[in-house]
Amino acid sequence: ANGGSAEMNAGKILKVIRMVRIIRVVRICRFLAELRLMLQMIISSMQSLLWHLVFLVVLLYVFSVVLTQGVTDYVRTGTDIDEAIEVKLKGFYGNVIETMYSLFKSMTGGVNWGEVAGPLLHVGWVHFLLFLLFISFAIFSVLNIVTGVFVDGAIEMAKQDRAILIEKETQARDVAAGHLMD
Repeated sequence: ANGGSAEMNAGKILKVIRMVRIIRVVRICRFLAELRLMLQMIISSMQSLLWHLVFLVVLLYVFSVVLTQGVTDYVRTGTDIDEAIEVKLKGFYGNVIETMYSLFKSMTGGVNWGEVAGPLLHVGWVHFLLFLLFISFAIFSVLNIVTGVFVDGAIEMAKQDRAILIEKETQARDVAAGHLMD
């Protein structure tokens, strides 16, 4: 009687070990499904992201041309320009590329936008207000729209993927039940 009981206990232990393996596989599948979902969201929103980047570059370029032209005119015609202010103006707004880079850094937190905007007060209040308009529009509108596009894409992909995930979980449960029956 003891021999049959030992075999039965060994069989139960093997079933428990199989069940632990199945649980690991199910956990990995869930992780991979979530990873796959995230990758699908990123890939599906790439076209929209590309157009947002194009719009952002055009926005940076337009504001950079206006600000660079204003600073260049101020530096060329100014007679009593403080040397420290002139160095800052040329550093931030010396040419269109430097201005685009300064605006990008200001928008993304690479530099405090107050440091970039301060020298523009010497150029004129119009240029200072244009800078503030750019920062406000870029931060509150453009970047929030990009975030919204990713969130919307995530919601849509999750809706589409939910049915697939339910079917896969059902198959995994069927496999687990099959292993328990063995």
